[in-house]
Amino acid sequence: MKLKDLESYKKIVIQCHDNPDADALASGFGLYVYFHQKKIPVTFLYSGPFRIQKSNLVLMIKELEIPVEYIEKDSLSPLGADELLITVDCQYGAGNVTKLTAENAAVIDHHQPETDALPLTLIDSGCGSCSTIIWRLLKDAHFPVSEDERLATALYYGLYTDTNQLSEIDNPYDKDMRDELPFDKTLITRLRNCNFSLDELEIAGVALLRHIFNEANRYAVVKARPCDPNILGLINDLILQVDMVDKSVVFSELTGGIKLSEAV
Repeated sequence: MKLKDLESYKKIVIQCHDNPDADALASGFGLYVYFHQKKIPVTFLYSGPFRIQKSNLVLMIKELEIPVEYIEKDSLSPLGADELLITVDCQYGAGNVTKLTAENAAVIDHHQPETDALPLTLIDSGCGSCSTIIWRLLKDAHFPVSEDERLATALYYGLYTDTNQLSEIDNPYDKDMRDELPFDKTLITRLRNCNFSLDELEIAGVALLRHIFNEANRYAVVKARPCDPNILGLINDLILQVDMVDKSVVFSELTGGIKLSEAV
C-alpha cells in the first residue's frame, strides 16, 4: 500500500488507539501533515474513556503543534462512501481502539495482526515503531520529511519511546530513520525528562512500595491509584528492572473497569 492509494477520498479521518502514546501521535501526525499538504480535508482524532494527561505527551502535542482531537465515543459520526478512516498504530475493529463506523477503512500498524485484513492494510510487525512505517511511506511518496523539523522530531520520538530509548532497534528501517531524521535535540531532551508529573511520581512510588512479590514464581503484582494508563506501563518498566522479577502485572481500578499492564 502507498499513500497515493489513499488520496482519492474527499475526506480522511485518522484515528489512533485509545490512550495514545508518543508513537501513535507521531504516526497520525505524519499522515495528517501529508494529506493536509495535498489539500485533502483531514482530521486526526482519538477516543476512549481517557483524555491525554501524561506530561510528556501533553508537552509533545503543544511543542510540535500536533492537531489531535479528543472525541467522545457517543459523538463519533459514521463516515460515508466518499470518506476514508485510517487507523494508525492500531487495527480497525481491535479492542484497543473505539470503533468508528466507516464504509472505507485502512490500517497502518506495526503490531501483530489482530483482525481480518482489509484491502487497504499495511502491517509490518518487524518495525520497532509505527512511526518508522509512516516515515517509509512518506519517503516512498517523495515527501520532504527532513525539511519539517516538527515532523522529524515527532517521528524520532515515536521510535525512541517504542524501542526503550532506541535500545531495542534491530530493523534496518528503524536504524535508517534514526540516523536520517534532523530532530530537535533540545526538545527530545525535554520530553525524555518529562515522563512523570509530581503527582504521578507519588502514584508510582506508593504503588512500588506496596507491591506483592511471589518469590517462587518470580512475578510481581502492583496496584496503582487511578492515573493515566500510560503510567502503568512506566511502573511496569521499573518493576522489570529488578533482578528477581521475570513477570509483572500493574493495575488500576478505574471507572467502568480495571486497566492492566502486563510485562515479561
